[in-house]
Amino acid sequence: MNIKLVSIVSALAISAAVAQDYDDEYEEAPAAAAESTQEEASEPEPAPAPAAPAVADDEDEAPVAKTEEVAAPAEQAKGLDVLHGRAYNTVANQAAASTVRDNMASPYKMAGSKLFYVEPSDKYGVLALGSGSMTYLLAFDRSAGNLGMVTAGIASKAFGVTLDVALDKKWVSAERKSDNNKDEGDVSVTQPNDYLGATFAAPLGGIDLTINAYWNTYRLETDTESGDVEHDEDYWDLGGALTFSNSPSGSTFAWAAGAVIVRHKDFTKDVDFGANGAKETTEATGPTANTLIQPFFNVGFPVLSNAESRVLLGFNTRLPLVFFDELDNKGAKRKDNYSIFGLYTSPNIFAEMNISESWIIFGGAAFNWEVFSYASDEFVTNYDTPNAKVTTDVSIMSMKTNATMATAGARFQYKNLSVEASVAEDLTTAAWEGLVGNFSATLSF
Repeated sequence: MNIKLVSIVSALAISAAVAQDYDDEYEEAPAAAAESTQEEASEPEPAPAPAAPAVADDEDEAPVAKTEEVAAPAEQAKGLDVLHGRAYNTVANQAAASTVRDNMASPYKMAGSKLFYVEPSDKYGVLALGSGSMTYLLAFDRSAGNLGMVTAGIASKAFGVTLDVALDKKWVSAERKSDNNKDEGDVSVTQPNDYLGATFAAPLGGIDLTINAYWNTYRLETDTESGDVEHDEDYWDLGGALTFSNSPSGSTFAWAAGAVIVRHKDFTKDVDFGANGAKETTEATGPTANTLIQPFFNVGFPVLSNAESRVLLGFNTRLPLVFFDELDNKGAKRKDNYSIFGLYTSPNIFAEMNISESWIIFGGAAFNWEVFSYASDEFVTNYDTPNAKVTTDVSIMSMKTNATMATAGARFQYKNLSVEASVAEDLTTAAWEGLVGNFSATLSF
């Protein structure tokens, strides 16, 4: 008991002594500092040159103000304007950073790239190899169906060109001989989504120009020649697009404008030369044959931003004009003229945040808004029969706000490897039923 008491008293005594030493040091330090300050103050300082202080202040103030204005965008660009994969910006905001697919669609933007990009979720891969001022491009994709498509091209700072090919064709030839006769037949078959396309892009000062053209077979097409009979089918789309954008110079307000033109062919032709050489031709235009002319205008701009994050608002607007071929059934004496035009826009919101040197998170939402569409159909019967012609006009106007699609994802980078993943939910379905995932990886050199 006494030993414990002695131990406690000793500990208290030591603590008090340490505290006293600390207080003494604490009191001495301000005193020493004050003495040092007085000594320094007592020493006279050399007088400066008369105009020197004013010049120094003017030179210092102007650069500081200018640096503060420029520093914020530069810091933001460093953190957020990096190359992404398809998982990023699935709402198609015009002001968001570029993806590999965006740059391949305007191939001069791939100039200087040395990378391998793979997208397992959409069966897509890109290889870009640099050699001097030229970059060589090779991509494996798929056409609208499940055909493999190869893209090859070149890119420089002055222009870029790519060629897309997806093939599924077959040719069959047959010949039958007898002592007194010889029959020959040829069949050519083209499967759906057989595709040939080309793209040219170049910068024009502060804007860029992209021209795209393609040929696509949209359904099974069979052409035959047998004896005196020929049968030809035309089920194809011949289309092109012209796009201007301010992507080389646009910093706060991004836009893209242009037009798409597509000729949709639905046509069959039969020729019978007959045994006596009399030629008989039958042509038929299908009900889906039409010509599409579609101007479009997309904009995107930030509404909230700082050095680490931003929120972008955008609108992707198009004005389709569809003119269907006139259907003239001479046997039944009927004509049908049908056309459609409308205004559609896709409001979208996209946000992203740089949470570290390695991680960027992003998400967005968008929906398709049918502002209005108008369809007109004129149907004429007995058009060449006196006092029997009947004309029926039908018009339909509609408006609709379609369901919202929401998406969220993240990008991780380690050294020269970046991976991205996102999920998207179509809100027309029950929770998680419409979930779609995207994943990609990029290896840059």
